[in-house]
Amino acid sequence: MAYYLFVNNATFSWRATLSQIVALSTTEAELMALASCCCDIVWARELALQLGFPQLKSTDVYEDNTGCIALANHMHLCHGSRGKHITMRVCFMQKLIQNGLINVKQCPTVAQTADIRTKALPCVLFENFTDQLFGDKHVGET
Repeated sequence: MAYYLFVNNATFSWRATLSQIVALSTTEAELMALASCCCDIVWARELALQLGFPQLKSTDVYEDNTGCIALANHMHLCHGSRGKHITMRVCFMQKLIQNGLINVKQCPTVAQTADIRTKALPCVLFENFTDQLFGDKHVGET
């Protein structure tokens, strides 16, 4: 599981860890990472508010797994039978979306910066992601 938080195209925070829970699918694994990322976003938004910089717009979250995006964005899926740890994460993210704090957007896999921490990449992608991490390119831009 890995993600980065960017402020004005500069890396503000990042996390790369082994998952604490065994996922039964890639969608489930991505959902757990997305929920963890959302927790950090809530913290960062609160920090900005405490420093006098309230966030007036929702925070864009880029995700490459379409199943994960569908679960996060569809309110009727909150009461599924997938298991308590998944249902709680989905409900948490749906509340953040509903309250306008986050906006989950589709990001092509070839533009997913966090992949630099989770898999072997071709040199071109590795260099592109390195440029993104050092602020040379916008997140989601190829």
